[in-house]
Amino acid sequence: MKEQGIPLSYSEAYIQPGRQVTMRGTEQTVQDVLNTLFAGQYLIFIEKDDKILIAPKEQQDAAQPRGHYRTINGFIKEAGSNEVLVSASVYAPGTPYGTVTNSYGYYSLVLPSHIRTVVYSYIGYKADTIDLLAADRKDVTLTRDDVMDELLVSADKESSPEHLHMTAADIQARPVVLGENDVMRALQYQAGVQAGIDGSSQVLVRGGDPGQNLNLLDGVPLYYVDHFFGLTSVYNSDAVKSVDFHKGAFPARYGGRLSSIIDVTTRDGSLEKWGGQFSMGLVKSSLNLEGPIIKNKSSIMLSARRTWVDAFWKPFTKDPSFNFYDINGKANYILNENNRLYVSFYKGRDKIKSKIDDGSISTQWGNTIGSVKWNSIVNPKLFVNTIFTYSRFKYRLDDTRQVIQYGTISNSSDYTGTSTINEFTQKVQANWNMNATHQVEFGEKYSYSVFVPVSLESQSLYTQAGLAAPISTEFATHEVTLFAEDNITINEKWLIRPGIHWATWFNRDFSYSALQPRFYAAFSITPRHILHSSFTQMTQYLHLVNNNSYGLPTDFWIPSTSLIEPEESLMGTLGYKGTPGKNFEYNIDFYYKDITGVTMYNLGKDLFDNTIQWEDKIIQGRGWSYGAEVSSEKKMGSFTAAFAYTLSWTWRKFTQLNGGAAFPYRYDRRHNFKASLVYQRKKFEGAASWTYMSGEAITLPDQVYPDFDRNLMIDPGSSYYSSNYTYNYTGWNNYRLPPIHRLDVGFKFKKQKRKTQREWGIGVFNAYANKNVMVVQLEQDTNTQQFNLQAFSFLQFVPYLTYKLIF
Repeated sequence: MKEQGIPLSYSEAYIQPGRQVTMRGTEQTVQDVLNTLFAGQYLIFIEKDDKILIAPKEQQDAAQPRGHYRTINGFIKEAGSNEVLVSASVYAPGTPYGTVTNSYGYYSLVLPSHIRTVVYSYIGYKADTIDLLAADRKDVTLTRDDVMDELLVSADKESSPEHLHMTAADIQARPVVLGENDVMRALQYQAGVQAGIDGSSQVLVRGGDPGQNLNLLDGVPLYYVDHFFGLTSVYNSDAVKSVDFHKGAFPARYGGRLSSIIDVTTRDGSLEKWGGQFSMGLVKSSLNLEGPIIKNKSSIMLSARRTWVDAFWKPFTKDPSFNFYDINGKANYILNENNRLYVSFYKGRDKIKSKIDDGSISTQWGNTIGSVKWNSIVNPKLFVNTIFTYSRFKYRLDDTRQVIQYGTISNSSDYTGTSTINEFTQKVQANWNMNATHQVEFGEKYSYSVFVPVSLESQSLYTQAGLAAPISTEFATHEVTLFAEDNITINEKWLIRPGIHWATWFNRDFSYSALQPRFYAAFSITPRHILHSSFTQMTQYLHLVNNNSYGLPTDFWIPSTSLIEPEESLMGTLGYKGTPGKNFEYNIDFYYKDITGVTMYNLGKDLFDNTIQWEDKIIQGRGWSYGAEVSSEKKMGSFTAAFAYTLSWTWRKFTQLNGGAAFPYRYDRRHNFKASLVYQRKKFEGAASWTYMSGEAITLPDQVYPDFDRNLMIDPGSSYYSSNYTYNYTGWNNYRLPPIHRLDVGFKFKKQKRKTQREWGIGVFNAYANKNVMVVQLEQDTNTQQFNLQAFSFLQFVPYLTYKLIF
């Protein structure tokens, strides 16, 4: 081994010294050689620090009395900052015993008392192997590994393929789109996930819509997650520590949405030293600062972003004007080794203002959230997190018109429409490591929400009075939730996770309760090949509907009432996960999802129409989706290749539409394929990704009739409205746009100084300038009077340049 440059590390207490072994010459790998040399000696081999460690394989001693267990617990942190690491692994090598840290870096693991060795590991960090002594409290720090060598990997039945955990480094390593390392764009590379509109950060999961994703920031719900027409999301990647994404097999602690969970945790801030980073890209600039308030006791993180393109365009044009900003803040204080407090804050806003012939239209929307958390280790087996949160979302539309005659204003009107949500939540979540077989999670949640789906006010200078009576519909709701889940390790082959989520939603004259079972099961055919299945029922009491009257991003949240039923889903999945070789993983999954209570606007209705009750502007129906997903990832030295393919069908059915017959959902994309290749070295990174999606389904008229009397107008809110013609629709979503495909390429150059690091990024979105159709419109030729279908495409060959300074 020494001649081959492979050092071994071992203790003679664990091996049989002086033993002679004859090699047959059939051994082809280091693993084969070691297995032959130490056959029958109950040893395991661990790669660490360019060495191979030889350690005892823990076996259950027949003489060991049953019930002799110990519990080790503690926090896993990053060396140099003491930032806790989320979803870090803790396991006893050669045994089925293992766990991962929770959202606060805490772990608790019950082990047979004879086990002496535990390994702590985290992607991107050097693993640490610790010999267990008398003390059971083990707080461990892991050091970053700048050079990622290949590691032996195996499948893990506890880590469901329905769940993806990403670190900040994972997000930075994903292919960049328009110069932005965005959380939502990183998720779009997963099987079963697609972008709604090409180039946007929107996420649609398994036939769902954007309103069916539960978006969390430090445990607080966000009601709108797009900035800048969807080119980036509200999640500032410079402030993000980790992301947990669930597209199925939902843990019992989550509820309130049907399609997915996107749970983002921000950085706590270094407890050791001050630092930060400044970055500038195609869309925005950002600044991030963090450091200790009291060293190793308290820290703070502050991050801010703002668009700068509005300032760039201002000298050339003042119409339209648009901008966004957001601010993240987080502070924490360690009371003692068992208790810690967190306070977090976020505020963001988008604003668009456009001039029209006789006035202007201004739209703005944004989130404001805050939270206070208390982590407590009650005992080594019981961890409790208590959280109080506040979330506010507000949308505002201002429409100002003026009539000028003879140089003076003869009349004017001001129209204001708003929609708001204010939510207050208290939640307790407990993790109880009962024993080596059962890991239980349970808790409760109470939410009080005040919705104002529609608030309208209008004034006229001519009449010196309101154009119509102001309307403001305030709707207060209460939600009580109880949940429990048991992670049961039956044996080395079987793991099951039954759970229950119960929620009741009520106000003065309406109540609804839902018992939502969850179940996940995994069977290890071999340690590298896993079969898994899940069943989940979800209930959603809020509905996201889109008002298209102004052609602006006007999404509104509507609560369930006695007239609007909750949305409910049943989903089953069956899949296979394999890791057949070194740094190679692939997944095959099948799913079926049925949804009731799907919500959309009634045709021709406008939310900001105060002559109709807002509940009468909504229609509800049914939806279903099914499909197959295949994904794979292979690491080859500095290269990482990955692909994801989804074959799916998605349908909607409304009594009021399409004659009551089912029709394809707008984003019913039959084929969705993504492939990427990433090259990473210490001073240079390169990435290329190719995307192919079937075209979306849209509704176009089949026939056009002259409207001689000008009284046959239908669907006045339609983009095809004309006072001279009326349109006949024989099918809903009866036309397919062409497929979308594009190649994105990017490069990053790094230069390390003594105290700083500089990064330059360059790349291009849609490298071969494919004209991906995003909008179509029926237009009439003024000369021939013929109607033609006009297609519009955007974002063709968009280069970008970025700069980042880390200090």
